[in-house]
Amino acid sequence: MKVELPAPPTWRGAFSGRLRREATLLAWHTWQRLDSVLPRSVRFLIATLVGELSFWVLPGKRAATISNMRRVLGPDAPVEQVLLMAKRSFRNYAKYLSEFTHLPRWTDADMERLVSPIAGWEHIEDALADRKGVIFVTPHFGNWDLAGWYFGRHHQFSAVADPLEPPELDVLVQGWRKAKYMDIIPLANAARGVLRALRNGGQVALVADKPTHAQGEGALVRFFGAWTRVPAGAAHFALKTGSPVVAVGVWRTPSNTYAGFARPPLRFTPSQHPKRDVDTAMQRIVEELEVAIKAHPDQWYMFRQMWPLVPSSLPDPGAAFNPVPSARPPVSSEATGG
Repeated sequence: MKVELPAPPTWRGAFSGRLRREATLLAWHTWQRLDSVLPRSVRFLIATLVGELSFWVLPGKRAATISNMRRVLGPDAPVEQVLLMAKRSFRNYAKYLSEFTHLPRWTDADMERLVSPIAGWEHIEDALADRKGVIFVTPHFGNWDLAGWYFGRHHQFSAVADPLEPPELDVLVQGWRKAKYMDIIPLANAARGVLRALRNGGQVALVADKPTHAQGEGALVRFFGAWTRVPAGAAHFALKTGSPVVAVGVWRTPSNTYAGFARPPLRFTPSQHPKRDVDTAMQRIVEELEVAIKAHPDQWYMFRQMWPLVPSSLPDPGAAFNPVPSARPPVSSEATGG
């Protein structure tokens, strides 16, 4: 039997990869220099412009975000409102990235000045009282690094993180997070690292709303009234260890400060039907995530199709679309001028 071996990388491919790596690092370090001298208001202004530009030059992500916003806001939401929330999601994500790159310069005094006490902190203490470890879940929402820093100042915890490219950037960023009291579990070692932490009574944070559309992967859940698949790790870990699950999040307010929430803990008991247990647990978990996203849809950063089998009838503004005037603009958590 003839075995096909993968073709060796060409010099063009190697050169292109190196060029991307060098360009990424150059852009990162250039922004870091600017970040060190620009006031926060100017950084946010630049981020708003970058987010606006990204909305228009990334048609695939724009279309996915519009489709997702239509589902979140409901079929009766005016077209203009859906488009506005989608555009603000791009702007707010750019502002999140601006704050993220400033992370090494943030001080505890900044935290005290900019972050209000978390609403529902008693739910966290309730979960900790079980002494079985705690699984914190959050959507791609608000500012999850700030949430981690806030919690890490009170209790030691670990967060599962995707590796960044190039590796030099990953080392730098994970070092920042560790300096802000966040231990990092690499995604490649997530199962082993999470179970070890929980069985030792530790706390672990997971981002739980990344859609996985391959048949048989993840858990099938109803999210905002439509079926999709999401990773089932949080449910598996909770059922294996007995650890309670707490949905948490931090969002940016119109005054560019931050507020956060913690939902009541979810506790799951395994039965004789493991698959059903996992699906049921993940259904309850995503229902908790819906609460945050409904309250602040423009701070949900989902730039891929969350529901791929649900076609969007909403026109794409990049395809010569002129929205029909509708009712007054929706209330948004985006700061004025953003």
